[in-house]
Amino acid sequence: MVLVLERKTILICDKFEPEGVKALTEAGFEILQKATITSDELKEQISGVDIVIVRSRTKLTREILEAGKNLQLIGRPGTGVDNIDLEAAADLSIPVFTSVEASTNAVAELAIGLAVSLARSIPRVDAALKKDEWLKDFAMGTELRDKKFGIVGFGRIGRRTAKLASALEMEVLAFEKEIIESAKLTELNVRQVGLEELLRNSDFVSLHVPSTPETLHMIGKEQFDMMKKSAFLINTARGNLVVESDLFQALLQKIIAGAALDVFWKEPPVGNKLLKLPNVIATPHIGAQIIEAQRQASLQLAEKIVKFFQGDDWQSLNRQKDLQEPKMSSHAGARKFLK
Repeated sequence: MVLVLERKTILICDKFEPEGVKALTEAGFEILQKATITSDELKEQISGVDIVIVRSRTKLTREILEAGKNLQLIGRPGTGVDNIDLEAAADLSIPVFTSVEASTNAVAELAIGLAVSLARSIPRVDAALKKDEWLKDFAMGTELRDKKFGIVGFGRIGRRTAKLASALEMEVLAFEKEIIESAKLTELNVRQVGLEELLRNSDFVSLHVPSTPETLHMIGKEQFDMMKKSAFLINTARGNLVVESDLFQALLQKIIAGAALDVFWKEPPVGNKLLKLPNVIATPHIGAQIIEAQRQASLQLAEKIVKFFQGDDWQSLNRQKDLQEPKMSSHAGARKFLK
C-alpha cells in the first residue's frame, strides 16, 4: 500500500481486525488502539488525533466531535452509523467512511438461514431433543419453495437477499420508496410492490432498511394486522424499526406465526419479553459476525482512508447512499406508503 504524504494519527476505539491495522501501519499512519475507551476518555483524547475508527459500541456525539479539533475523518468498519451524529459531522465538515460492502452477503445469508429456521422450527426442536424430548409431530414445517418472500428495503443487502431467495424458488416482492430499475428487477426475478401489498401477501417479511427518523417504528400494530396469520417477520437490520410491544402482542395473539430477530431496541436485550416466546428465534446481532466479513470490512475501510489522504475525492470513495439508503416511512407516517 502506497504511503500517505503526511503522517496522521488514527484512534481505534473498538475492535478492528489485524489485517486492517497492518494495512494502515504500512501506509504510514500512527495507530492508537483503545478498544475499551470510555466516552469521557474519548472526549479528552480526540483532540490529538486526525482519524477516529469506531464500531457500534462507541458513540460519537456532537459534543465529542466538537472536541476533535484536528479530526479529519471518521471510519466505521461495516455498516450502521446510528451511533454517529451525522448532522454534527456534516456541520464540522468531517467525512464519515463505512465499508458496508463487506457485510452484504453475511447479513443476507443470515436472513435466509433464519427463514429456514422459522419454517422448520429448528431451534425449538433442537433444544427439545437435547432435553430428551422427541417433538417430531410438532415439527411439521413448510417449504420455502413457491412461498412469497417480502423484502422491505432494496439496497445492497436487500438485493443480495433477493438473489438468494430466488435461488430457493421463492417469489420475491420488494418494497422501496424509489423506483427500482426494471433491469435489476428482471435480473433478480423480483416484483416491486407497495408496502401494504407486500405485507398482505408475503409469507416472510424481511427488513433491510437503515435506522433513520423516517424508519423509526415503521412496523407496528397496523402493519402486523395486515400480515397473514401464517407469516413470519425477520429483522436483521435495526431493532428500532419495529414496535417491540406491538410485535409481542402480535406473536402472543397469533396475529402472525413467528419472528426471527437479530437486532433489538436495546442491546443486549436483557429482560426483553420477546425472548420468552416459543415462536421467536433470537440471535445476538450476529449479522456481520463472519470471519470473511470482518476481515474485508477492516481492509476496505483501510483502503478508503489511505486513498482519501492520497487525494481521492471522498464522495467517490464513500457514496452518500452508504450512509443513508432512500428514506422509508415511519410508523406514524406509514399510511402514505401503503399502496
